[in-house]
Amino acid sequence: LAYQFGYAPSPLLYQGTVIVTSEYEKNGFIAAFDQQTGREVWRINRPEKMNFSTPIVARIAGRDQMLLSGNAKVASFDPQTGRHLWSAPAMWIVSCGTMVWDGDLVFTSGGFPLKGTMAVKADGSGKIVWTNRVKCYEQSMLAYQGYLYAIDDNGIAFCWNAQTGEEQWKSRLGGKVSSSPVLANDQIYLTNEQGKTFVFRASPEKFELLAENQLGDEGFATPAICGNQIFHRAASSESGKRQEFLYCIGN
Repeated sequence: LAYQFGYAPSPLLYQGTVIVTSEYEKNGFIAAFDQQTGREVWRINRPEKMNFSTPIVARIAGRDQMLLSGNAKVASFDPQTGRHLWSAPAMWIVSCGTMVWDGDLVFTSGGFPLKGTMAVKADGSGKIVWTNRVKCYEQSMLAYQGYLYAIDDNGIAFCWNAQTGEEQWKSRLGGKVSSSPVLANDQIYLTNEQGKTFVFRASPEKFELLAENQLGDEGFATPAICGNQIFHRAASSESGKRQEFLYCIGN
């Protein structure tokens, strides 16, 4: 392999199929397989370029759309057939985060070789509504109640108006960030690479830090929330020995 990292996209389950994305040096494809039998349902070829983004299915503009960012495009496909629906040009080749949406707008960010964040109409027109130069390369963003929340690679949190891209606020949390923010009870949880988790309010009015918690001294995984519990992966090093842990935090 010509690149430092291997495959990254997660499988996607949709109406009895599992959709697999493989975009790398050659023979790139997206394919759907029957969940019960493994039979191939459809397959489409992709450009022979690296990409790490996981596709997502959203119901937008009256139909299910499979959305994928990467290969210098934002693209939409019919998840039942793999048929290409529409696309819009992007400033970057490689994406890592999964796209998010609000109404008929979809949002993505990338960082190689150029960087930026963009909003695109998902009504079939492929119209680019707004862009900026913020690089959320490894992280997915959060769309919530008309606003877009994002963390860049350097640990700076942003809130933008989803429709216009207007910046509502930004605040430096600190530390490099590889994990994605998650939302629960109007609060956003974000863990940096040094194992510190920040909790701040999901509000466009101002940045309001609610808590900071340290678990271990390494954190790369996104927390998972189920009911009243948070599942959190972290690692600690002591006397040169590294140990990984899985925490369950609840009340």
